[in-house]
Amino acid sequence: MNNYSIVVADSSEISRTNICNLLNKKAYKVYQATDGAGAIRIARRVFPDLVIIDDNIWGVKAYDAACLIEEDKLSNVIFITNNPNLKFYEKLKTMNIFAYINKPINTQQLYQIVEFTLINSNKINKLEKKVKKLEDRIADRKKIDRAKGVLMENRDITEDEAYKLLRKRSMDECVPLAKIAERILEKYLKRKNL
Repeated sequence: MNNYSIVVADSSEISRTNICNLLNKKAYKVYQATDGAGAIRIARRVFPDLVIIDDNIWGVKAYDAACLIEEDKLSNVIFITNNPNLKFYEKLKTMNIFAYINKPINTQQLYQIVEFTLINSNKINKLEKKVKKLEDRIADRKKIDRAKGVLMENRDITEDEAYKLLRKRSMDECVPLAKIAERILEKYLKRKNL
């Protein structure tokens, strides 16, 4: 199934083995953890596509482990629970994926939730990359605009002339326009601070 890797974290050996066997049948690469700290360690080592964690796991609490895994961008997490109460739903709202697996494990439900989560995780990752790219572009644009302003002020030139100067230096040095802008800002801001 596209060589996805999944960490199954459950303190119950019977439950963990059952889930792992079901996932192995779908050709997922499966790692096992018996406690919350183990789930975190494995996630840091292999950067799995998904972590499935029992909400009653030993050691580090499941929710704390899940938050750490998601905050460190190691993976997305879904929970296994036999008691989906209001408190559980409130915690679930803070996670990347709003999904969970009920105990006792229903094979079809497990497969559907895992596939749904992997598809949505991929979509989320792509969107996060797009957002990061757009944020970088905006930051670069701001640097370029500030550098144009500095050049206009210090060289008494127009905005168009300042941009042409930046662009020429960028092409001459084969360096992105934003890098040239950074250098100009550093040069003139250092002079100002002296």
